[in-house]
Amino acid sequence: MRRITGTNLYSFAKCPRLAALDLSIDKKERREWHPWEEFSAKRGRDFEERYVATLGAEQPEYPERDFDAGARATLALMRQGVEWIHQGVLLGERRLGLPDLLHKVDGESAIGSHHYEVIDVKTSGRARGDQVLQVMFYTRLLAGVQQRMPERGGVLLKTEQTHMFAVADYQAIAADVESRVLALADDPSLARPFLQRGCETCHWSERCRGELEAKDDLSLVFGMSHGARAILEANGCDTPVELAKRHGDARLSHQIDPSLLRRLRKAAQAHVDGAPLMETRPRLPKNAPSIDDAAFVHMLMDPYADRVLAFAVRRPGGGGEEPQIDVVLPKSRNEEWPALRGLLAAVPSGAPLLHFDSTLPRWYEAHSYEREAEVGLSSRFLDLRRRLLAAAVMPAPLFALSDFVRVLLRREPLRHGHAGEAAMWAEAGLDERLAQKARADIEDLFDLKRRILDAAPALAQTI
Repeated sequence: MRRITGTNLYSFAKCPRLAALDLSIDKKERREWHPWEEFSAKRGRDFEERYVATLGAEQPEYPERDFDAGARATLALMRQGVEWIHQGVLLGERRLGLPDLLHKVDGESAIGSHHYEVIDVKTSGRARGDQVLQVMFYTRLLAGVQQRMPERGGVLLKTEQTHMFAVADYQAIAADVESRVLALADDPSLARPFLQRGCETCHWSERCRGELEAKDDLSLVFGMSHGARAILEANGCDTPVELAKRHGDARLSHQIDPSLLRRLRKAAQAHVDGAPLMETRPRLPKNAPSIDDAAFVHMLMDPYADRVLAFAVRRPGGGGEEPQIDVVLPKSRNEEWPALRGLLAAVPSGAPLLHFDSTLPRWYEAHSYEREAEVGLSSRFLDLRRRLLAAAVMPAPLFALSDFVRVLLRREPLRHGHAGEAAMWAEAGLDERLAQKARADIEDLFDLKRRILDAAPALAQTI
C-alpha cells in the first residue's frame, strides 16, 4: 500500500502532476539534482539541525523505514511528555507523517494532561500556503494519535521566528487537498502535465516537457490557462495548430472571453511560426525619456541569506563612448547600498534603468527606508520583462530570464551558469564566476531589448 506523505501535499500545491509522479514512479527515474540544488538543500538541513540542537529535542529510535515501530516510539515519547520531539512518526490510514517538530502544550488529551502541536522548519522568509498545507496534514494525523485537534500549527522561518496559525481556518482546504492526493495515488493519470513557472527546477521536468512536446500540448501556447485548455479540448481543439485555425467559432466565443480567445489564437500562430508576433508599441507622452538611452541594471541574489552577491550596470554609450558594463561584488550587507549607488552615479541623470522582473525595485524599496535614497530614482526603474511581453505575442510561455534568452535569442542562457549557483560560487570565493554571470545576464537584457523592443513598431504620434 502506497502511503501519501506531507511532502506529497506540499508538492500538490505547486503542481498536481508533480505529486502524481512522485506517488507512482520510482525516484530513480527523476533527473539528477544539480550541484547548486544539493547545496541549497544542505543549507536547509544544516539550519534545521542547528536550530533543533538549541531545543534539546528528542528523536524516536526505530529500525530504518520501520514506520510502525517509529510510530510506537513517537507515542511513547508523547506519553512521557517530552517538551520537543524531532522527526516523530505519525501514521493513519494510507498516510505517513514525519513532522520536523512536535511541541508539548497544556490541555487534556488521550496521552495525558498535555497534547502536542506541529511546527515545521522551513528556510523561507515568510510562511506560504504550501507549507501550511503540509503542517495541516501532520496536524490531522496528530489529532488521531492524541485524540485532540491542536488549536494551532506553526512554520518556523529562517529568521527563527515561528508563524503560528489557527488550525480551524485551514481544516476544509486541508481535507480537500488530502482527498485529491489520495485520488492521485490511486490514479496518477488524473493529473496531466502543464507547462508553468517552476517547471525548470522540477525533478520531473524533462519527462513532462517531453510528453507535452510530443503531443504539441496547448499549454505550450503563451498565455494558456488550465481552464482555457479544458474548454478548447472539449470543443475538439487539441493543438496549437488547430487553435490558430479557429476563426469565428461561435461556440468558443461563448465559453471563452473573445479578447482572450483572440490573444490565444495569435499566440498559437506565434507558436506554429516559432517566432514572436510584434505588437504596436504604445504612444509615449511628450518629453518622456527614451529607452534607447536607458541603462541596464541587474543583480544576483542569495535568497537564503537575503544578500546581494553582484550588481551589474550597463551604461549607455554617448558622445562617442562605447557602452560599458561595470560589476561590483558586495562582500556584506553594509556594502550593498553604496555599491549600487556608486554604479548608478556613473549613469546619466534621468536615464531610465531597465531591469528584469521585480527583484531589484523590491530590494531598493525595502532598503531605501533605512538609507539616504536619491529622490525620484525608483521612478526610473522600468521592468524589461513587462515591456517585452507587451511588445510581442510570444511563441511559448516565458517565465524566467533564461526562458526569454533561450526562446527569443536562441542562445544558451546558462552558458555562464545558473543564477541559483551564485550563492555556491560566493561561498567558494569564485568572484570571477559571479562577475561573468552578471555580465552575461546584462548582455542578454540588452540583446532582448534590441531584438524585441527596437523591432516593435511604435506609433509615431505622441500625446
